[in-house]
Amino acid sequence: MYLFVNWTLVLFVTLFLTACGGGDGSSKQESEEPLALATTEDITETQYFRVLSPKSCEQKNKNRFIYQVMHDSYLWAENTPELDYTDNKYDSSEKMLTALKSSNDKFSFIIDAQVAQSFFEEGKNNDFGMGLRVARLNASSYVLVIRYVYPNSPADKAGLTRGSMISKVEQKSITRENIDAIVDILQNQKTVNFTFLKKDNTTFTKKLSKELYSIETMLYQKIFTNDKGKKIGYMVFQDFIQNAIKEIDTTFKGFKEADVDELILDLRYNGGGATNVANHLASLIGGSNVSENIFNQIKFNSRYEKYNYTTYFEELNQNALNLNRVFVITTPYTCSSSELVINALKASANNVEVIQIGDTTCGKPYGYLGSGKFCDKALFAINVESQNGDDVGGYEDGLSPTCQAEDNYFKLFGDKDEDSLSEALNYINTGKCTSKASKQQKINHPSEFQLPSNGFKRIMSAY
Repeated sequence: MYLFVNWTLVLFVTLFLTACGGGDGSSKQESEEPLALATTEDITETQYFRVLSPKSCEQKNKNRFIYQVMHDSYLWAENTPELDYTDNKYDSSEKMLTALKSSNDKFSFIIDAQVAQSFFEEGKNNDFGMGLRVARLNASSYVLVIRYVYPNSPADKAGLTRGSMISKVEQKSITRENIDAIVDILQNQKTVNFTFLKKDNTTFTKKLSKELYSIETMLYQKIFTNDKGKKIGYMVFQDFIQNAIKEIDTTFKGFKEADVDELILDLRYNGGGATNVANHLASLIGGSNVSENIFNQIKFNSRYEKYNYTTYFEELNQNALNLNRVFVITTPYTCSSSELVINALKASANNVEVIQIGDTTCGKPYGYLGSGKFCDKALFAINVESQNGDDVGGYEDGLSPTCQAEDNYFKLFGDKDEDSLSEALNYINTGKCTSKASKQQKINHPSEFQLPSNGFKRIMSAY
């Protein structure tokens, strides 16, 4: 398994390498054969491709590790600049990485290893459990809008829902001047006082405390029946993590038993994750149409290109829907493994039409094979790119929708009047986009700026 994920969500492969151990940070000799990457045994606890983790964690040793990885397995290693990693201006690992990243790379980052392991391996978050976006109410007034809430999270237990508006965080109003301080509070304080704004302009305050909770990745599901008697399965899927497989199977079992005719897959906030989970989801959608066809092709840089490999859709599953078309709701937050599902299904051999509703995706045809563990951190440096069965990849500008539609986060999931869902249901009824949803139409987003995204801060698109 490897990860195709957003700068917020990371793709995770074989294992997390354990801390600051066994090596002096030097690369193996150039004459040595590079490691084979097919099994976990090929990557030891202290080695990431050819590069060894530092024995001691002074900043210069951490910088050396990052420098060597970026000249070794990084997808754009051939163009990585030569510089002095001992220079005092690189006084953090993040600064070192920034100095080395390709201009093509919006996604490589460094994170706390334990946080990543908790999310991807254990399926747990430790936060308030709500995804946020800054929205402008008028010329001078802003709010944080909750785009979604994880089930059984502190936000869910407090009765918060999609569309709830936050006007203050610890008495700080939502302004351009305050936004960095607010992000700092959300990231670093365990307990926070939130002031919520009602539609009648009255306010109320809730105190939320971060808690460890198990992630439920299926935020919403329903079966609609339209005027023509068609049964339409609808699912809002949030995270490609290992725990999601059971939820996916349960959802598709229900859709299969109900004999749904169509599927609307809502990936509007899904930033990516494990590709084996993406493969499982796509295989259940296409069923007999895609069974054992090429899912994707993985390409390394020139140093490791002999390890390029191909993965295949799963064998036919009893809960597969065997669909010839699928509707996928997307936004700029739809990224990585979410895009992988779309691109993989589009390959000509699969006979599956993908009708994309919403906005252009984030544009990440790249992934991470493994994590470069050093000290208490993990370096996720892009080291693979993906193509589908038609050798199509390279969608750095994102995947464009068939029909444009707003993400109306003031409407609950499943509300037929919510713009993106409404557009998908309309297409099923009429066979075409609405007149307002022409592909060329530019979407005017209601928000003027978004929360900053530093490294792994948006790991679950939530706080």
